[in-house]
Amino acid sequence: MPYYQVKAVDNAGRSVSRTIEAENDIQLLSFLEFLNLTPIKISKKPEFIGKFQSLLHFRRIKRKELIDMFENMHLLVKSGVPLGAGIWDMADDMENPAIRDMLHDVAYRVQSGLSFSSAMKKYERVLGTIAVNLIAIGEETGSLDRVFKDIADHYARIEDFKSKVKQALIYPAFAVTAIFIALIFWLVFVLPRLSELFQGLNVELPGITLAVLGVSKFVQKYILWLTAGFFLLFAGFNLLRLKNEKFRYYTDKAFLKTPIIKMILYNFNYAFFSEYMRLMVTAGVPLIDTLETLRDSFNNRVFKRALAFMKTYVSEGGSISGAMKRTKLFPSLMVRMIAVGEETGGLDDQLEYLSEYYYNKLDYITQNIAKIIEPVIIMTVGALMAVIMISLLLPIYELISRIGQGF
Repeated sequence: MPYYQVKAVDNAGRSVSRTIEAENDIQLLSFLEFLNLTPIKISKKPEFIGKFQSLLHFRRIKRKELIDMFENMHLLVKSGVPLGAGIWDMADDMENPAIRDMLHDVAYRVQSGLSFSSAMKKYERVLGTIAVNLIAIGEETGSLDRVFKDIADHYARIEDFKSKVKQALIYPAFAVTAIFIALIFWLVFVLPRLSELFQGLNVELPGITLAVLGVSKFVQKYILWLTAGFFLLFAGFNLLRLKNEKFRYYTDKAFLKTPIIKMILYNFNYAFFSEYMRLMVTAGVPLIDTLETLRDSFNNRVFKRALAFMKTYVSEGGSISGAMKRTKLFPSLMVRMIAVGEETGGLDDQLEYLSEYYYNKLDYITQNIAKIIEPVIIMTVGALMAVIMISLLLPIYELISRIGQGF
């Protein structure tokens, strides 16, 4: 779809400049009229530039703003306000220009005759695949108000979890950074001075001291190269994860085996699976479509492959619990409860219980993660300081012994 760079004035006479995606010139002019904008200058943009700018623009939309948006949509539907008009009014109250532009575009498409779910599908990258699918189901079943509330609650839960993880990691991150800076300071500034002192006194240095001084000289000489190498390694790692699916799979698998990190990842993905599956099952989405949507929504490639297998297994007549068991990725508690839900017809209730259970476990982990990491930090600091102190004390002891022998 073409992108246009538009300069226009609004009803108050203020100048407006923005990039607009439209199918053709007629749709562009219709959209500008809908926005109450009078065009002054219109020019086409190269498509790749327009797509890149659009991607950057809509990346500014935060999850907290989506929570607020879906909460407002829930209230709009419950109050009986026409969705197109309500969204237009809601857009004017949004501070973020990106979410305001999205809602204006959605309102225009709805008033032009498109269904609400079709209008929202254009922003699937922003809203998420599951949210868009749930909106489509809610529109078909007449339960949009409940769907909007479910999406808002789920996003709020994820945002709360991420906020708690960030807060919990502040202390460990600060401690690790402080240790790293102190270590570099010792290696680059302190140890070279002490090395000169020992050499001036003709002290015979033990092996551990020579090793530490060797590391000190290496770091001092190549500190800039080491720093550049670290950033290049970090960038290369992320680029490989982005471009190479096999590398992404094996690194995701490694993360799932890393102590402490695996506790967070496993419980988050179990909660994610249970919560999203509950939303889809409650909305009446067929199981095959549910598993396909879940597969597309998982970021972890290990779980993504497991969902792909589960979809194939269920499509061939197997049960969800049977598929989960064969992946060897889900705990026995989860498999048993899903099996009970399938047998009794209460799958949504079992999924709700499981999502609550794993989110509570996540909550406990995030509240205690500092206590879990603290012993590791203390032992690491202790080991480093022990090596440095021993490497310094041994020559000093040798020097004192020599002085003592002189009397």
